[in-house]
Amino acid sequence: MGKVFGRIGGSLGGYSLECILEEDRIHGRLGGAVVGNDINLWLSPEKDHLWGRIGGDVLGKDLNIAFEKNRAYGRLGGKTIGNDISLKETAGIIIGRVGGPVLGFSCRVRVSADLSKLSGRLGGSFIGANVDLTLKDFPPLIASVMAATVYKIYQEHSRSKGVGAKTNP
Repeated sequence: MGKVFGRIGGSLGGYSLECILEEDRIHGRLGGAVVGNDINLWLSPEKDHLWGRIGGDVLGKDLNIAFEKNRAYGRLGGKTIGNDISLKETAGIIIGRVGGPVLGFSCRVRVSADLSKLSGRLGGSFIGANVDLTLKDFPPLIASVMAATVYKIYQEHSRSKGVGAKTNP
């Protein structure tokens, strides 16, 4: 059994992530106990496909990700209203993009040598969020997908509240 936990963003205005990895399932929570979303995902026995739902039946999003060697690619949301996810791990650094070239963000995180920490940045220098996650027997590429998903969901949630609005789940 593995675990990932930590923050996307800082102590103020950031977002919590905590997930448990079981044999074929990842479950947990992003955000807080009141304002947040449940994570209910399934992992294929070959560890090459991750799918499921983040959030509820009405306000949640589907996640469908394929893994191929050192790559993760797929979609958060539906075919019409959704965002592509494409990440690649090379020499302990995971880079990629979520969303399109205009309404998307970049991902650049580093995996510690002992595979126990994931740190870096989602988004740009000014508009973005730091990643500070602890990994315990949790694959770094899957943790990066989870971090990017948390940031994308809360990025959309903040926009729906109005310009400049930010929640603190």
